[in-house]
Amino acid sequence: MLSYNSRILEKVKLLLDKIDRFGIEINETKEVTNSILSFEMNTIDLEEEENQIRYYYNRYVEDYDRRSDLEKDHYNFLSAFLIHKLKEIQYFHHLDKDDYTSRKNVIWSNDCISSIQFLHREDKNILNIFIRSSDVLRLLPIDLLYGIKLLNIVLDRFNIKKTNNDLVTFFTTSSHFYIKDQEVVNKIIHGL
Repeated sequence: MLSYNSRILEKVKLLLDKIDRFGIEINETKEVTNSILSFEMNTIDLEEEENQIRYYYNRYVEDYDRRSDLEKDHYNFLSAFLIHKLKEIQYFHHLDKDDYTSRKNVIWSNDCISSIQFLHREDKNILNIFIRSSDVLRLLPIDLLYGIKLLNIVLDRFNIKKTNNDLVTFFTTSSHFYIKDQEVVNKIIHGL
């Protein structure tokens, strides 16, 4: 049985339930629009989250290592792109070497993760991730895990102080699951 001591998987479960109860059928999916999921970094144990997500994938979806391997190039690209953007903004706008406060720290992609914005403020670091479309059952858990890791990657790379207020928020325009996966979704919602 899946344990929901994972903050990521608890939110995934709640979103799957919302889609199941209120979703509209479109293109062989059930969908809700405009979902927002936020994670306070001081409440996240990344090692435990990854262990729980590994179990979730292996039990309900597909081999976790296979999925991770499939997604890693995309995640590496987004990490490198965001790091490059922070350096570029500093260089072209002649900012102090430790000034990461620009609102221009945004990257764009044609993929499902379509935009990422990093905001550094005195009392918190914020990563906003915009997802145009997400298969909540099969892809969102690993995307959420990666997005949370990405904030740590940026903070570590630039020696930016972590705070107790650091936040990662995901905005998803289409959150859905495929109707063919209804039985698996039921198992997750009901904790089987």
